[in-house]
Amino acid sequence: MYFERLEPQKAPLWSNIKVYKKSIILVLTPILLLPLLFSFPNNVLEARCAYCVLIMEVFWVMEILPLAITALLPLVMFPVMGIMPSEKVSRVYLSDTSFLFIGGLMVACAVEKSKLHKRIALFVLSIVGSQPQWIMFGFMAVTGFLSMWISNTATTALMVPIVQSVIVELVKNHRGQYELVSMSEHSSANNPDALPPTGRRRSLSVDQQRRLSLASNKHREIHEILSSEELRMAKGLLISVCTSANVGGMGTITGTASNLILIGQIVKLYPGADTGINFFSWMVFAVPMVVLTLVLCWIVLVVLFLRNTPKGSDIVTRKLKSNYNNLPPITFSEWAVIGVFFCLLSLWILRDPQVVTGFGEYFKHGYVTDATSAILICVLLFALPDDTPDFMRKRYDKHRKMKVRSSLLDWKTVQAKFPWSVVLLLGGGFAMAAGVRESHLSYRIGEVMSNLHVFPSLVIMMICIGITILLTNVCSNTVTASIFIPIVAELASSLSIHPLYFMLPTALACSLAFTLPVATPPNAIVFASGMITVKDMVSAGLIISVISASVTILNMMLWGHFLFSLDQFPSWATPPVVEEIAISNSTLIHYFNATNPGY
Repeated sequence: MYFERLEPQKAPLWSNIKVYKKSIILVLTPILLLPLLFSFPNNVLEARCAYCVLIMEVFWVMEILPLAITALLPLVMFPVMGIMPSEKVSRVYLSDTSFLFIGGLMVACAVEKSKLHKRIALFVLSIVGSQPQWIMFGFMAVTGFLSMWISNTATTALMVPIVQSVIVELVKNHRGQYELVSMSEHSSANNPDALPPTGRRRSLSVDQQRRLSLASNKHREIHEILSSEELRMAKGLLISVCTSANVGGMGTITGTASNLILIGQIVKLYPGADTGINFFSWMVFAVPMVVLTLVLCWIVLVVLFLRNTPKGSDIVTRKLKSNYNNLPPITFSEWAVIGVFFCLLSLWILRDPQVVTGFGEYFKHGYVTDATSAILICVLLFALPDDTPDFMRKRYDKHRKMKVRSSLLDWKTVQAKFPWSVVLLLGGGFAMAAGVRESHLSYRIGEVMSNLHVFPSLVIMMICIGITILLTNVCSNTVTASIFIPIVAELASSLSIHPLYFMLPTALACSLAFTLPVATPPNAIVFASGMITVKDMVSAGLIISVISASVTILNMMLWGHFLFSLDQFPSWATPPVVEEIAISNSTLIHYFNATNPGY
């Protein structure tokens, strides 16, 4: 039998490039940036630091390596380039701010382990009723509140399956299918990608329920099942979750990593400075802004997505209340976590509440910080039992043996839930900022940006916010904060403006990432549901970004000025250039003495 010889088809060049894209960028980036090292002979150290920072930025933005691994590059590049010794770089990774972050995340792990967050979410949703706009309001309120205390990612992963279950009931009621079939069991908090069983036209077929209950995320299949009005409602409810998670994280210092980076940079740039920022004053400053932003975002999302959508009914209301009532009675571990949480909150607020003398005054100045309280509570979580101890029970059987109980938090849970990569990412940001400062690169950038002095300070602040929002939508908010906060600090000092006037809104703007799925993990979780397109996120995100930025500016101009006295240039913010000149003069004196020993 004759077989025709087939010539192998060559794959297009572009497909080969796509396959090796990361490897190509990994190799070419350091090579293409090499001219930077020789372009500034009078500023060699600054050029070397800029070379390292640009490599890290490219790797972070393009995700060539895992973000946490890229964050470790300063440990290699800074010593090799002569910017900082390895020992000094290593110390930066686990700073006081890092341990504050670790302590807060440990408490979040305990909340998740006890399932307290699920009880809070269902309680609020059982109250708000069944109308889509009020359900959205309930989702945004719960998500915003939870994201102040636990990670935005964990909050979104919890809320998405609940949103999907509610969408099921709204769609079934809209089509006249009134039997209460609980589909939420098919979606769990551990599977944020699960999709709600929904239908199009008059009723849900068994096949449609099966296909969607299996968490299929095929975009085409979803569009075949849902009508345009139902799909628009689902999009609005899902986008409201990631939006409120990002906004809610601004409410507390520990709410998101960019807030902690701001605190860490203040400590490093202005050691010993009394800025007036602590856990309590931050909440007083940020919570009103968060509430106003959430309300305005809710109005925007209702207008964009909930017009002519399925209406609620008593059936959906009963389903929400049934889900809450079917929860088991509140457990000892939940009560214990509530107690520990409020204990930590009290310690954070009362250490230095500003209005009265805090307990921090009874210790050596600067020795006790918020990280001290966080780690103390963290230790308690591993010491307290997760069930009622025997001595607290009425023991009718005196011969009953004591029962060994596990703790509120165990190391196995920490290993499974704790985002260690975020800790490394936070440390990498601190290390990069330290290198920028040590090499005086931040001073040079500040000098260049000082050309903005021709603009009013308000316009400069708006420019800083705009640049930050653009950056944070294409790379991690941690990365954006690490790069940009030290730069705006130098800019403020060079213009004799209070550093917090630029640093605070810049840190807050790092959380305003609403337009792209890759901007934040909450956006990615919601996008993975398959109901939302990039166009949906961009169209809603642009409007929300403008509104959020406007509220941030308004809050800075009114409330921020009053709280932190931003209209005065503080003595602790003396431009570092003065120190640099002093160091240079000191070096000349030593050189003169060394070359003239008999003088």
